Amino acid sequence: MTTDSDASDETQTSQSAPEGAASSTPGVIAEIEGLPLAERAAGYQALADELRTQLEQSDPSLRT
Repeated sequence: MTTDSDASDETQTSQSAPEGAASSTPGVIAEIEGLPLAERAAGYQALADELRTQLEQSDPSLRT
């Protein structure tokens, strides 16, 4: 049984989890999928933003 405090802990975890997402993307997605449907969008957005940032930092065409 999940309590309100458990749910808020999961939300906080999923929102901070995307740090280093390139190595743990499947784990982050699994955590997001464990959230209630109404809370998943924020987790997916945070993951997408982190992946975009990592991609931009690794793109040699953007380096000067």
